[in-house]
Amino acid sequence: MTGPHPMRVAVSARGVEVDDGQGGVLAPWSDVRRVTAFALAAAGGTARYVSFDLVDGHSVEVDDASPEWDDVVAALPAHADLAVDDLPAALAGLGPDDGVLVVAGPARAR
Repeated sequence: MTGPHPMRVAVSARGVEVDDGQGGVLAPWSDVRRVTAFALAAAGGTARYVSFDLVDGHSVEVDDASPEWDDVVAALPAHADLAVDDLPAALAGLGPDDGVLVVAGPARAR
């Protein structure tokens, strides 16, 4: 018996790609309503998240402890029209009491 596969999230020209190790799912950019970020208090500090809010009401989230965090943050400006000037700085400055930051939206395919 094997344990659960880690979920990996990537951002590409096609959209937001989610791979759970058992096949992938693509949310094309046309299905992304907006991209937001938020922070939560966590043991040992603050956990930051980027959330891809989909038109069907679901979301795909990546937290800053995920191995793909840096890749997602680096790739996002190439695929979405950002609502912040400096994405890494905006994310680093988020605190648990800051609410939700709209990072981009609505996302468009490029």
